[in-house]
Amino acid sequence: MISNQDYKITKGYDIDVLSDVLENFDKSGTFVVPEGRNKIKKFLIKKDGKEEEINIKNFAKKNIISQIIYKYFRDSKAKRSYEYAKRLLEKNIKTPNPIAYFDNFINKETKEKKSFYISEELKYEFTCREVFWDEKPPAEIEEVFLNEKGKIIKEFVKFTFDLHEKGIKFEDFSPGNVLIRREKNGEYGFYLVDLNRMTFDKNMGLWERMKNVSKMIEFKKYAEEFSKEYAKLYKKPYDKVFKKLYYYITIHKYKVWIKDSTRGIRQMFKFRKS
Repeated sequence: MISNQDYKITKGYDIDVLSDVLENFDKSGTFVVPEGRNKIKKFLIKKDGKEEEINIKNFAKKNIISQIIYKYFRDSKAKRSYEYAKRLLEKNIKTPNPIAYFDNFINKETKEKKSFYISEELKYEFTCREVFWDEKPPAEIEEVFLNEKGKIIKEFVKFTFDLHEKGIKFEDFSPGNVLIRREKNGEYGFYLVDLNRMTFDKNMGLWERMKNVSKMIEFKKYAEEFSKEYAKLYKKPYDKVFKKLYYYITIHKYKVWIKDSTRGIRQMFKFRKS
């Protein structure tokens, strides 16, 4: 159950087909990642007589303060995800094709309001976790991956530089939010996901660019390799680029350590308040 202002659908998709999937979101579909605050599932739908696999993200229910903010001051995460995906594609930055967003979708059975973002289900091979965090790639591509890792890093640096040059600041630029696959031309394609926190038309200096990348890289050796390639493209001294990048990587690691170390205490206070 929706109203006209609460959704937008890319041309070629049927609102009745999508609405039916959303009505049955909790009862069907396959989880793409383990269930968390947000639920992400994939489904098969019929489009133009053919089966198509889609990806649906159900955003967590907002608290009272967030409801007020999103009602009066800010677009919803679902709407931003859809609109940002469109803007990225206009700027030749890859992301799974956006299909629709639905806000305040009321389930006929439960009467519960939900918010959804729908995109194509992208067939990818690995993420930046395998590239910069040394996680093991899928067995079927491991040999190619290891042989071409240097090429992948160079092409990722080029992609990142292009992102920054186009004034796009992706706030959640982290390893799991970049899906990677080999394209037909032999180059690697980098696809951004989890798009609702993003700034466009932003003029970024070196410090802001390196801070933006700092969540992506775990090990010093990759920070060195990234800085070497980025410095060439940005026409800045390598030492200056690396120093700034590694500084922000260190700061990020420290913040993560503090957060992990205090998780038990924070959960205890949260439990007492509830």
